[in-house]
Amino acid sequence: MSIMKNIIRLSYSLGVALIALVPGYQSLSVAAKPKRTRIIVVSPSRILSDVSERMKKQSPTARELAVYANGLLEKKGFDYQFHVCDAFTKSNRIPNEPPAVERYHRMTLTSGGKIPFKFTVSSPQEGMCGECWSDIPSSQVTKREMVVIAEGKRYRVRRPRTFVLDTAELVDGTMKKVLRTWTLPYQAVPIGISADGTRLYLDFYTDYELDGLVLALSEDGGIEFMDRAGLQLQGEGELLDDYPKDPRNAYLSFKRFQAGNKNYIVRFSAPCT
Repeated sequence: MSIMKNIIRLSYSLGVALIALVPGYQSLSVAAKPKRTRIIVVSPSRILSDVSERMKKQSPTARELAVYANGLLEKKGFDYQFHVCDAFTKSNRIPNEPPAVERYHRMTLTSGGKIPFKFTVSSPQEGMCGECWSDIPSSQVTKREMVVIAEGKRYRVRRPRTFVLDTAELVDGTMKKVLRTWTLPYQAVPIGISADGTRLYLDFYTDYELDGLVLALSEDGGIEFMDRAGLQLQGEGELLDDYPKDPRNAYLSFKRFQAGNKNYIVRFSAPCT
């Protein structure tokens, strides 16, 4: 009987050894290592610097420059300046002192699942009103979604509420009812509106010397570089003095624009100074 037991034990041990040699076999007693989710590094596109450099070196027409800029926009995205102080709290809080720091944030893909991104965030001391700026290259941004371009790929994600941008709103004659909303990629004063009232126009900071171009914003979050002269803007609008005040917003402003045969009123917050 003992000989039979030894034979059974030997057969079992030999069987286990043979199974372990089978390719792809993994013992149930050894836990598989969990896969690490790769972190996507978000770097500014610096598209305005590229466009400005192109203008200085090659002196293209404004229309040619707009075509070039839109090509870069499609590939690299436009740097939206998000205010993200409230996105990072407790141990991840943004330091008050420079320099800029790196922070991680898991964002929800519209197709499902989450993915971690690494952003560079400036200190509140560098913002005119204590903002923590993070330049995030995107091709489209709305209240609820954004298309982030990072490492040569596009990621359509849910826009976190703590990723703050200014907006501009088309309002009716009472200046209280909102008819349309545009998401602004940076703090700016609108300089025009399309004849049908669907597109809002912004100019660029003077550092870039892009006076021949404007940035056109659509309500769906799309943006496009355009030749300023080709738009035939009827002035840059009139700031209004008499409008409904908001005690919570010292920078609230209203501008009246004439486009075609129509007048439009746009509500926005002037850049913080």
